[in-house]
Amino acid sequence: MPGLRFFGALVQQVPLPAKSVYQNEPSCHKAMKMHLFIMFCLLGVLTAQEVKELTSCQTKEKNLRMDCKYTVPDTSKALTCEYRQEGKVMGSTDPKATVDTPFKNRANVTLLGVNVCRLVLTGLSQDKPKNNTCIITQGKSANKTVAVDPKTLIPCSAISVLFQTSPAVLLTLLPVLLEMWHL
Repeated sequence: MPGLRFFGALVQQVPLPAKSVYQNEPSCHKAMKMHLFIMFCLLGVLTAQEVKELTSCQTKEKNLRMDCKYTVPDTSKALTCEYRQEGKVMGSTDPKATVDTPFKNRANVTLLGVNVCRLVLTGLSQDKPKNNTCIITQGKSANKTVAVDPKTLIPCSAISVLFQTSPAVLLTLLPVLLEMWHL
C-alpha cells in the first residue's frame, strides 16, 4: 500500500503548533465564549413556535370543529392561524387571506384564550377522509396535519375531547372508574 505510506510520511512532516491558541487567554474569557456559543446554538430550539396538537370532532349540529393547540415564543407579536383542506384555504384569522370558494361563508376561524385556534366548518360532507392542516404564523410558520374521516368523527363534548387529547389522564382515572363500576 504505497498510498498509505505516502500519507503517513506526509503527516509526520506537518509541524504542530508549540502552544494552544487559547493558552494565553484568561479562563473567564474561555468560559464566556463557550457560554455564548451554547446559548446561540440553543436559541433556535428555545424560541421556535410549534403546533402541539390538532383535534377534530363533530358538533351536535353536524359541523366539523377543529382545535389547534400551539406554543409561541412571543405573545406580543401578531399571530395568524389558517386552516387548509388538501391545500385549499378553509379559513383564516388573517383578513387578507383568500378563502377558497367551497369554504366561503362556511368556515369560522377564531383564536381562543391561551394558544388555541378553533375552526368551525358548517355543512360537513360525508365523503372520503381528507387532510386538514392548521398553520400558525408568527414570523415563521408551524403546522400540523391530520386526516379527518367524517364517518368516524367523534362527537364534540368535554369528555370526548378529554379522551382524544389526554390518554395519561384516562390512565390515571381508570382505577377510580373501575372501582365505581364495581359498587
